[in-house]
Amino acid sequence: MKILFVSSLYSTPSMPARSPGNARIVRAMRRYADCRVISPVPWYPRLMSEPMDALRPLLSAPASEPDGDGSMTLHPRTYHIPGVARRLNATLYAASIFKSVRDEVRRWRPDVVLAAFAYPDGTAMVALGAILGVQVVVRAMGNDINEAARHRGRRWQIAWALRRASAVIAVSSHLARRIRRLGVPRRNITIIPTGVDTGRFFPRDRAEARRQLRLPNRPVLLVPTAHLSAEKGIELILHALRAIKERVPIHAVLLGDGDRRQALVAHVRRLGLRERVRFDGFQPEARMPLYYSAVDLVCLASSREGWPDVLMESFACGCPVVVSGVGGMPEIVDLTGGGLVVPPGEVAPLADAIAQAFHRTWDRPAIARAMDAYPLENTARRYVALCAAAARRPRVFRHERNGLSALT
Repeated sequence: MKILFVSSLYSTPSMPARSPGNARIVRAMRRYADCRVISPVPWYPRLMSEPMDALRPLLSAPASEPDGDGSMTLHPRTYHIPGVARRLNATLYAASIFKSVRDEVRRWRPDVVLAAFAYPDGTAMVALGAILGVQVVVRAMGNDINEAARHRGRRWQIAWALRRASAVIAVSSHLARRIRRLGVPRRNITIIPTGVDTGRFFPRDRAEARRQLRLPNRPVLLVPTAHLSAEKGIELILHALRAIKERVPIHAVLLGDGDRRQALVAHVRRLGLRERVRFDGFQPEARMPLYYSAVDLVCLASSREGWPDVLMESFACGCPVVVSGVGGMPEIVDLTGGGLVVPPGEVAPLADAIAQAFHRTWDRPAIARAMDAYPLENTARRYVALCAAAARRPRVFRHERNGLSALT
């Protein structure tokens, strides 16, 4: 079984922050199938992007590089137009990676393409699959449906692609319902929640983890993000911390990087939380179990989410959570009961839940044991089985009339 995995969200040695979760899934899938990866990188003019720290890894990314297991990951450049012309991104994406995908299809002959993220990746690959005669499975992850599909120009493209994909993977029941609203038949949607690598994420000794991370001897809350983006609700968490700082002497650790970091540092100072909030930046996967094991609570107050891996990782390490009731987060909490769910966008309920969580006695070993039922290996097996079923379908005709031209 040969699977060509295509996604611009894929962690590599040169770009470790670009979805470690996708890279973990591919590594797990390689136990059951032969997988190759094309991970396109958006192109930016060098003079305009060099001053922006977040874009430097994209500028320096090689055309190909070894993955963690030695296989090569290809990085074709994709053209895109920010802002109002985002409805053209799938067309530009497809045109930019056409040669790389065509060459892999001709030389390697994959049985199926698995595209992670519905727009632009999955939308472009469904069009290219029609042209190249290969079945395409699309994995919807969250913002591709929750955000991109809200815009009319992109919504109809996403709907067109998902209705024509060989199969669609939704990471949560919430996301599956939103995909159904795009006119995708229920029979074509498979809900596969993402499991957790319990061989990597398991409880460590709390005292030793705190010592290694130099955490203070007080209640500690962790906000584990890869990017300090607006939808993660970090300002909301900061206001909640200020509201309860007299009730609970909480120390907060924020993970992740991005252009908003300095603005958040200034916001912390304005709220009088400078001595209570620490920015630790982006952390590699190997260090994350230390954080989950050391802290008392993980908090995500996002305004939109798919199925955040950090919550599964937190549970696997025995750490309880407080989350906003969006996307698949309530479903994750239901797996263990090891957390509290609050309405999104409201400071007072979030503050009360954080204070309540710190005063509650949580059975951390039981929370960790519950994750044994949701290993990443099961996720990988289900992905490969779904791809195998898609590959058995009759091949689409080359140069189908509704191919690349359908995106323009």
